[in-house]
Amino acid sequence: MQNAHERFASLEFVKRTKDTTTRVRVHIDRAVVETPKDERGRASAHLISMIGGDSEIGALWAAIIEGAVFEIQLPSRAAIVTSLGPEAQCFRGSVMVPGRKHPARHLVAVSAELAKTKPGADREGARTILCDDDPAFVLYRVAYRYGVPVVPEWATWFMRELNQRKAIRPLLGLGCSPVLVKGNKETFLAWIGRALKQRSIVMPKENGPVHWNFPKNFLERQTLAFAERPQGGSSAS
Repeated sequence: MQNAHERFASLEFVKRTKDTTTRVRVHIDRAVVETPKDERGRASAHLISMIGGDSEIGALWAAIIEGAVFEIQLPSRAAIVTSLGPEAQCFRGSVMVPGRKHPARHLVAVSAELAKTKPGADREGARTILCDDDPAFVLYRVAYRYGVPVVPEWATWFMRELNQRKAIRPLLGLGCSPVLVKGNKETFLAWIGRALKQRSIVMPKENGPVHWNFPKNFLERQTLAFAERPQGGSSAS
């Protein structure tokens, strides 16, 4: 694809021992990074999708499981020192590249916190990391995670509530528009109850299935790769 290289960033890992220095560098096509609140803090990576050879991907898989620190270079930004933290999960796959005899290796790594945002997991958690800021998707994922009854028509209202209450903020992303949503099930149920009383939102007049209409390119932005098998943790699907 024309100018495809401009949509990639890079990740570099350096491991020093007494006698040797190992340096591994790969391309990344998706990333979600939470920058620190002050200059003394370290950025937290929540998702990194990387492509490389067998040895590079193998070395990075081991480093991620060990909680290693990396340096990410995003387009038009200063280098970011970050880590996926403890209990990160990895998913390995292969990507066929035209003109190459052997496939490239693909590794998707997610932080333990991002893995817990799957439906039904950690329902007491008050932070939800999402890889897209579309209002309908934000409402859908939050409601699905906590088991909150909603309809798509409430998406605009819900996004307005999040912004007014400073309960949502953008994260640094590559190939996506990630956000962090703060609040738990009790919080969101209280908002909905109050909005229904004030007629800011209304219940559907008829019972029936709920249909969610996401942007046409939504799945394209969200699909990272086919994960052959999880490494270093349970599935985060």
